[in-house]
Amino acid sequence: MNDHESLLSQGIVAARLGERSTARRLLSEAVRLDPESEKGWLWLSDVLDTPPAKAYCLQRVLALNPDNHLARQGLAALGAPPPPAKAAPTPSTEPPPQALPKGEGVARQRHLWLAIIAGLSLFALCLVGALAYVTLGGSQAREEEIAVAYAGPTLLPTPGGTLRPTFTATATNTPTATPTPTDTPMPTATDTPLPTPTDTPTPTATRRRSRRLPAATATPTPRPTLPPRAWDPRLDALGVHIEPAPVAKGQPYWRLVEARWANEQEAGGKHAIYVEVVDTHGQRVSNQPVVMQWTGHSISLPLEDRPAPDWGVNFPMYATLGSYAVSVGGGPSDRVVGMGLGTAEAPAFTIHTCFYLIFRWVEW
Repeated sequence: MNDHESLLSQGIVAARLGERSTARRLLSEAVRLDPESEKGWLWLSDVLDTPPAKAYCLQRVLALNPDNHLARQGLAALGAPPPPAKAAPTPSTEPPPQALPKGEGVARQRHLWLAIIAGLSLFALCLVGALAYVTLGGSQAREEEIAVAYAGPTLLPTPGGTLRPTFTATATNTPTATPTPTDTPMPTATDTPLPTPTDTPTPTATRRRSRRLPAATATPTPRPTLPPRAWDPRLDALGVHIEPAPVAKGQPYWRLVEARWANEQEAGGKHAIYVEVVDTHGQRVSNQPVVMQWTGHSISLPLEDRPAPDWGVNFPMYATLGSYAVSVGGGPSDRVVGMGLGTAEAPAFTIHTCFYLIFRWVEW
């Protein structure tokens, strides 16, 4: 993909996401590299801010393709005329030139050449002035003046969420209590007369105390614990934080288990949010919806089953820190908020950085 195609595709993505200023910059550069790009002029007309500049772009489209009905509809909505058609040359009705004397013919040829040279010089000056206006002033004026006059391209339909896997609990054996033995009464001896001449007290039997055995107690089954969370400490300085899932104790949910940030050098020119979603065994959950939110917008993207080392979701960023939030759809989920381009030292600049997030389904 050459520079023009790359700029054109990035500009179209930015226009679909509502980033009009970024789209204007990318599409203006694209048509500067390729002035014959019909698609570039058409998309540029959709993101500018005033009718004169919009009409200029649409007239450029019709100059390249007179049959483009979108450009004609846009000009009609603006009340601007289409570019004039090229007039066919008319046959000359002047009489054929008459032969002149030799000396007079040479003088007239000299004057003719001087007039031609002067006309070409004037034409060149006009052409240079027009190009300077289009290149230096036209782009700035168009970015400040054009408003959308017809329905431009819109965002693609948001893919719907998909079912997540269900998990069944495994029953555990619970020991039962052993019954406690009860006391057994001993028989009582009766008095027996002895053959003695005197009365002798008869001894009485004593009750023996039985030993009580301790009752058996059941051993509680240990509950599973939450997996640890790997958190890049640099995220705190960027203002990025977690909004925990609103769940009760023991309720399954999507837990953020890893969050990492890549600075400009580590990102290597990339500027995206990368997301992975795994089940309780650490396996990727394909087609699981991932919800991306930014100022006034939201989109649900299915997790794609891409080969390693590609991530399941790759979402480009164009706004600065504090603009983006990410969660997992289809169930309760932690939510990571405050992401965007820039650094802790320059939060208002669109410095290319990246974020890497991993969510895991937990049952605790």
